[in-house]
Amino acid sequence: MFTNTQEFSALGQAQFDKAVRLSSIVLAGAERFANLQLELTRKLLDSNAKHFKALAEIKDPKAFAELQTSLAQPGLDQAFSVAREVYDAAVTTQGELTSFVEEQLAEQNKLLLSNLDRLSKNAPAGSDIAVSALKTFVNSSNAAFESVSKTAKKVSAEIAEASVEAASTQAKATAAAVSRKKPAASAAA
Repeated sequence: MFTNTQEFSALGQAQFDKAVRLSSIVLAGAERFANLQLELTRKLLDSNAKHFKALAEIKDPKAFAELQTSLAQPGLDQAFSVAREVYDAAVTTQGELTSFVEEQLAEQNKLLLSNLDRLSKNAPAGSDIAVSALKTFVNSSNAAFESVSKTAKKVSAEIAEASVEAASTQAKATAAAVSRKKPAASAAA
């Protein structure tokens, strides 16, 4: 397999580089999520301080109902914003990991084809047809995998995006309907 020490050393270095790259991708994803969590915590603390201040200034039940109504939509908007940011961070990290795995798969297939070439040079006469068939199979498999992978990525991204948009639209419509009902209910009281 290895003809000399340099090839073995190069393989070791390549594997080390891959491990470092994979670690960097995972750490970058963790950093994205940690930053989102810190940002959300800051926003939440600020929002809670404003809400407590507004609650402290309330003097009657009508003002409480109005405050409650006025806080509903911004709370939902913030929740959807956070969900969207988490989704985007997850998609980014997943994309980087998928790209890394695809590169590794392509590299392994290239190595397999290279080894098949070496094998065909040292194989007995008449085996070149079998080696050629095996190469064709590997190339066909690679092409099929790439095609299925691209289609799956596109479809899953479209479905996820449509689901997020539908949930956001539905939640906003529900919040608007609830907001319209609350003032009428508090006016009747």
